[in-house]
Amino acid sequence: MDIPTNQPNPPSNTTNSTATSTAAAAAAAAVAADEDAIRQQKLVEEFQYLLEKSQSLFSGLRDLPPTGSHRQWRPYFEKTFEVYTKLWRFQQAHRPILENKNNYGLKRWEVGEIASKVGQLYYHYYLRTSETNYLHEAYVFYEAVHERQYFKDILEVKNPALMIKKLRYYARFIVVCLLLNKDDTIRMLTSELEGLVEEYAKSFKPPDAKEWQLVLDEITTFMEAEKKLVPIRGDRTPVAIIHRLLPSPREKETGRQRLRLQEAILVGNYQKQIKFSELTLDMYRMLQSLERQPVQKTIRSNTRSMDQYSLANEKKEKDEGLAAPTAARTTIAQNTNQNQLSVPSEKAIKRTNPHKYLLYRPPLSQLMVYIATAYKDVGENSALLLYLSADGCTYPEMRMPLYSGGVTTAQRKATADRVDTALSIHCLNPADLLPFTRKPLFLIVDSDNSVAFKNMPNLFDQPVMCLLSPIEYPSSVQDKSEIGSLFTLFLHTPLLGFCSISDIGNLDQDKWDQCVAIITSMERKIGESLIAETGLDPFIKRFMSDEFLWTFIVRFVLCSIILRCHSSFKDDKSFPTSSPALPESIYVSPEILLMFHGLTMEADVRTYFTLPISTPPPPPTEA
Repeated sequence: MDIPTNQPNPPSNTTNSTATSTAAAAAAAAVAADEDAIRQQKLVEEFQYLLEKSQSLFSGLRDLPPTGSHRQWRPYFEKTFEVYTKLWRFQQAHRPILENKNNYGLKRWEVGEIASKVGQLYYHYYLRTSETNYLHEAYVFYEAVHERQYFKDILEVKNPALMIKKLRYYARFIVVCLLLNKDDTIRMLTSELEGLVEEYAKSFKPPDAKEWQLVLDEITTFMEAEKKLVPIRGDRTPVAIIHRLLPSPREKETGRQRLRLQEAILVGNYQKQIKFSELTLDMYRMLQSLERQPVQKTIRSNTRSMDQYSLANEKKEKDEGLAAPTAARTTIAQNTNQNQLSVPSEKAIKRTNPHKYLLYRPPLSQLMVYIATAYKDVGENSALLLYLSADGCTYPEMRMPLYSGGVTTAQRKATADRVDTALSIHCLNPADLLPFTRKPLFLIVDSDNSVAFKNMPNLFDQPVMCLLSPIEYPSSVQDKSEIGSLFTLFLHTPLLGFCSISDIGNLDQDKWDQCVAIITSMERKIGESLIAETGLDPFIKRFMSDEFLWTFIVRFVLCSIILRCHSSFKDDKSFPTSSPALPESIYVSPEILLMFHGLTMEADVRTYFTLPISTPPPPPTEA
């Protein structure tokens, strides 16, 4: 009997192949996972490098000299913009990896901080160049941070340092909105900031809580002061006002070679005037008077920078209901090869506005440094404007010409042994400015001692002109001095000055627009009359070849005419003066006075004024 034997079947080729494949796949997956982990780690390291590099460059902005040619600071700005562009694109492309807690754990507030820094970068670039398109770029980034609520969850972290970042973002955004006259946005942001400051003080009991409350008080007071001057329409909203220089079709040639206003220094040193940050009301108004009104097309095109570097990963924002508009996403797709923050090349620079320095309560030494720097930068056929808004200082016992007084710079505390007749080292005297009259100098002094600058000699046969404010105002105007100077208000928006001294608080938009048209016609006629005046100082004509200076000179005349006709202004001290003096005939021109009569009739305030010419009788009132 045969006994069967059980022998195992030999393994098939298929089984061996499967096992081998599984092992190989597992090994490959492990290798791929390792490689992916390494790749992700490298991405995180590159992000950290770009982040640290950007932060280092941003901190270095503080070390740049505040004065001097753009050749000194422009390359640094370009490098900073370049790094932020790379950082921006990088975090956008690799957001899911960076957000993974096992890699970096990128938070929304960190993305918001990068965007906020870009906004700051544009704002600082605006301060350096005085070009409002960069101010609009800053606004676009700040607005997107607000709309997409990148700082929304900071309070939950219970970290006071992060809360301060959020508060500072709000303060900076408010400053940008203030310069762009976005009043509705300011009110919204101020209301939100008030709640944040309250929560900050309650949650952390910080030592700087009072400082943040002061910031709130300053912006609220500032906005209230601006609001008081603007007439209200029938629907209880303020009339629409244009604060910047509009394009003008007028003929610019005025005889000799044209001058261009290249540099401007704005000094605010009134001790009691309302201010926000380091900007007094007078500085705020004059700053806008030295900028052209941006055309809407330019503003829209500049917002592409925000669209182009969408502030978040599109898919994530879509999931959160915060996706950018379709047009924005289209723009991103169209500009993948031009993903660069919009800093123009040096060849493309063509400044439309004069470069400005803003100095709040500077000491004399600092002011002189800025004047000397601006003077050095003024090129051929260009001019320097110096605007002084400050308390006066007088020394009647001093017999030395041009050293008997001027305007104060940084205030010092009064001391018991101070002798009032001694020459103060903090007083800017007319003589201090004489070295800078070697180049064209246009001086505007708004002070109760402006008359000290009236007889500045022209030693170097260069164009020099001084527009000087009244040194006294009627009591009805003095009561409003805290909300800004009347003289500066006329130079900024003549119709607001007219409304202020005529007690106009309510005016329909149609009436306002008609009054604006009359003021514009008066300005044009004053300018034409001055240019046609054969006895006009040739240096004044040269200054009038620049649109900004043309506007200041014409509005100075307009201010003088209106104040001379006002029943409350009777003393010569209450009228502005100029050096060289303008022809008296311009102030009594029948054609201009008839236009002004039409303005008083349109605004229904003719009883406030007495004109030195016969005017048509008012139309009979309906029974």
